[in-house]
Amino acid sequence: MAAPGYLSSSYNRRLRFRLLKPVLRAYALSYLSYVTPKIFARAKQPSQRGWTIRQKIEEILRILLKSLRVDSFPTFCAIVVGGSTVSPVLLQRICVLALGDQSKSASHITRRMRSFIQFSTALLAAYLGFGLLNKNRTISRAEAEAHLTAKYGTLDRESGSAAAPPLPDLAGRTMDLTIFSAVRAADVLACMAWNHWARRRKAQNRWTRVEELFPGLADAGVFAMSAAVVMWAWFYLPKRLPRTYEKWIGEVAKVDMRLIEALRRARRGIFIYGRDTGQAPLLMSMCRDFGWPEQWGDPAKTAPIPCEMVHMGCGPNCEIHALTRFFKTFKVACTTYVPLQIVFRLQKIKDPAVLRRAVLEGARSSAFLAAFVGIFYYAVCLARTRLGPKMFDEKTVTPQMWDSGLCVGAGCLLCGWSVLVEQPRKRQELALFVAPRAAATVLPRLYDKKFSEGNRMFIHRSSQMLTIFFSLLPQFQYRERIAFAISAAILITTLRDRPRLVRGVFGKIAARVLN
Repeated sequence: MAAPGYLSSSYNRRLRFRLLKPVLRAYALSYLSYVTPKIFARAKQPSQRGWTIRQKIEEILRILLKSLRVDSFPTFCAIVVGGSTVSPVLLQRICVLALGDQSKSASHITRRMRSFIQFSTALLAAYLGFGLLNKNRTISRAEAEAHLTAKYGTLDRESGSAAAPPLPDLAGRTMDLTIFSAVRAADVLACMAWNHWARRRKAQNRWTRVEELFPGLADAGVFAMSAAVVMWAWFYLPKRLPRTYEKWIGEVAKVDMRLIEALRRARRGIFIYGRDTGQAPLLMSMCRDFGWPEQWGDPAKTAPIPCEMVHMGCGPNCEIHALTRFFKTFKVACTTYVPLQIVFRLQKIKDPAVLRRAVLEGARSSAFLAAFVGIFYYAVCLARTRLGPKMFDEKTVTPQMWDSGLCVGAGCLLCGWSVLVEQPRKRQELALFVAPRAAATVLPRLYDKKFSEGNRMFIHRSSQMLTIFFSLLPQFQYRERIAFAISAAILITTLRDRPRLVRGVFGKIAARVLN
């Protein structure tokens, strides 16, 4: 008599453990990903401050304990995953008991119901988790001032001018997470639509070679457009990029910042050809450093500035300059990418074929980055001096117009297509990596909480039903919260039912966590 009860108890324990495994995995993985960068960042700072070993240990312990808070990122991940894995099991059992085995269609209804339950529970878990993550998050005064500076320019608080509004109550610390989820969800929906289209075309025997190549070209196009947005932001809106990202682009570009500043001032209408606006000293100092005639840097005397200044010592030939940029960047990139590829295959590196593959893949990635840099510089030269003036009359498109944005725009639009050098799977990863960062430069990283209150007033006037619904929402951040919840629900439901549609390394890791 005891055997069935014992077996049932053992089965229930195994079931509970299986249900809790995704939650524990999510918490552990998010905890490590959240804590590790902070520990490395703090480990560098104490050495500069002269801290003792005890102070270093106390600082590390503070980081480890602080990340165990209820409103921390690891807890948020555990709530989202737990609500998406445990709740559906309970609700599905209730639905099965309610439906029973009345007919063969019951299983079909159950499958649809299962997907609906999965989506609903994931939506609710993401919505509640997002609120917890933002519960005690505040924007610091420094962040608020940086936001206003980027929006209004230099703040002059002592004068009390209109250009210096009071510091608002800002929100948006989770915008990067929301944008990442939304981009990934959009990619999932695009993959679903493409698979449906492909099955339909193949069933009609109308599938062509061009359509077979389309996914790879689409990934390349997404990367090219995203890279164009990021590069444009680096030139003209650098404060919209993360500091580390802006610094990395500058290190790869290896360009004199006086030249970049001249292009920025031309964009703002300060650096003007044919006029003495007091901007000559900026590039004249560069001319002295490189041994060029000083009048080259004077916009009142030289229009446009010669391409040789853009080449920065590589001579007047644009093609030689582009090739020089390519080989210099390729050489530097190889010192990073080739060792990385070897480290990834360290266990099998004794095999000559594995070593050869590692070197080739590292060289291919280096060629992509080198082509990115070379194409950008060559496209700028083509637009401003080589092809642009020949295609358009100088009175229609003036040198001022080329150097105030058109030449940089040409470089931004063309450089990203260098991703075609990479393998299709790498294009996919690069596109999904850069697209959220491009979206983050277009959307405001921080936003004023009062905007959502204005929307609530509009909703109150528009519809009584919407009034009742939105009155249950917080007074701010509801748009971002809803966008994140829907995106996360789409991702989690797809990871549970059709994990292959969530592409890239993120899809593989998330599928292993959830399943």
